[in-house]
Amino acid sequence: MGNCVIRGDGTSWTSRRGFLVGASALAGQTAATGRASASGSPILLVGDQNSSLRSLLDAAGEGAPTDYRIEWKEFTQAQPLLQAQNAGAIDFCRAGDVAFLFAYAAGAPIVAIGANLTGGQGAAILVRADSAFATVRDLKGRQVILSPAGLGEPLLYGHLAQAGLAPGDVHVVHATQNVAQLSLATGQVDAWVTWQPYIALGQEIDHDRILVDGQGVLSFYVFGIAHRNALETKRAAIIDLQHRIARAMVWARAHRDLYGKTLARVSRMPDAVAQRSVESSRLEEVAIDDRVVHDTTDLYQKLSAYGLIKKGLDIKKAFDPTVLNGVL
Repeated sequence: MGNCVIRGDGTSWTSRRGFLVGASALAGQTAATGRASASGSPILLVGDQNSSLRSLLDAAGEGAPTDYRIEWKEFTQAQPLLQAQNAGAIDFCRAGDVAFLFAYAAGAPIVAIGANLTGGQGAAILVRADSAFATVRDLKGRQVILSPAGLGEPLLYGHLAQAGLAPGDVHVVHATQNVAQLSLATGQVDAWVTWQPYIALGQEIDHDRILVDGQGVLSFYVFGIAHRNALETKRAAIIDLQHRIARAMVWARAHRDLYGKTLARVSRMPDAVAQRSVESSRLEEVAIDDRVVHDTTDLYQKLSAYGLIKKGLDIKKAFDPTVLNGVL
């Protein structure tokens, strides 16, 4: 992938339609803990991916808290977002279970306090519309592109195992999602492992086809993640924000069209991409309970078995279900 372009600040871009926003550079960002506005109210530094959370809150009328102010930090995917949180530049964010586990295993001072069950249909392996591939077995010996430290490998390897293939039967190429989109569109790779809204982007812009989604392989939770220091110093604001997210999810399930329009406007993604992405999302907020911890522990064990993450972690310690006790 010698012609994939990565900018020196760690961000990347491909968008042939101009909606993908580059991740903010980590250097020079203000530390998250203890920051307050001139009025004395706390500032909650919130990381977002493609404006998805901001759009959700704005659409549901939950984006204007009175006791604190939200300062948004935009990223295109979870890995740089969680790196920023590890560095103390983000108080709270939402990210998928696989990315969360990689960050937690790397020692990031983070804890999951809320959960959204996205479900396996929120991730997929895409191929070009003109591809002759009909099943996962057709990927044997082919190049598959995915982002490192994300859901790509467990999704891909899980489907390979179901098809009687081993991880080594495909050639994995690592790249950011926007680079991956262009790589598939130009025929440099044979398949792309991705998630929403990138699935919708590939379908609407490039007419990509879903070879298989993540159902039967991934539970795919998106966690509300707090920096541990911020949870101590800005606990009330973080709890209030997670309450707002839960209420916004209920609203969005009943008003998908309005949510999609807000997502398109705020994120600057095409209307059709935003609507398709929202329509395919479960938007189901759930309490962190034994099921969530069990599913995430099972995912961690799979990542360990693939040799992707260090072994011996107690995944229960990555969660704090008491923060939102009795809320959902």
